[in-house]
Amino acid sequence: MKTRFLALVLVLAAFSAPCFAGAVHLTGDLSANFLGSATAQQIVNTFAVGDQPLFWGFGWEVIMRRAALGGDYMVSFSQDASAQWWLDWYAPAIALGFHPVGANHFIDPFLQVGLGCAGRVQLRRMMAMGPSSDLMISLFPFAAAGFNFNLDGFLLGLKVAYTPFSTPIPVTNIPAYPLGSIQVSLSAGFAIGW
Repeated sequence: MKTRFLALVLVLAAFSAPCFAGAVHLTGDLSANFLGSATAQQIVNTFAVGDQPLFWGFGWEVIMRRAALGGDYMVSFSQDASAQWWLDWYAPAIALGFHPVGANHFIDPFLQVGLGCAGRVQLRRMMAMGPSSDLMISLFPFAAAGFNFNLDGFLLGLKVAYTPFSTPIPVTNIPAYPLGSIQVSLSAGFAIGW
């Protein structure tokens, strides 16, 4: 009974957080994964020219004064030389953040730490599932820094995330996804604040 009560309190606290928030950010995200170190020119070329597949998705963040809770969820579709389609995902799924000046300023710098999951799966009929080489998954911790421009409720942002290591899922034979150590994300969206 105590466990159920504690679980209920935690669920209610999580769902009621937006009621006490100073701001809620909802964004569309565009991200690139860099396996090695990247120069500023390589980063610009990735977004401008499309040197590599980009991840597209959405992000959310609930900001209470200066502390925040949020996450990002992004995917990328690609086709290989044998005409097979693949789905890659990059999801820094849960992040704790800190906004030193608060969220309702023109320039909103922030820091984040969290956990995420990245992977790749071949898209085909479920009946034809074969060996585990069609699926790769990695779990990872990350630290990120960035800033948003808050243009009267419209957000434009830039975030750089560092992943110190990634690991396959324990106690499985699923191979690890080759996640880079640096991820750069651009975002645009809305800030709902009161």
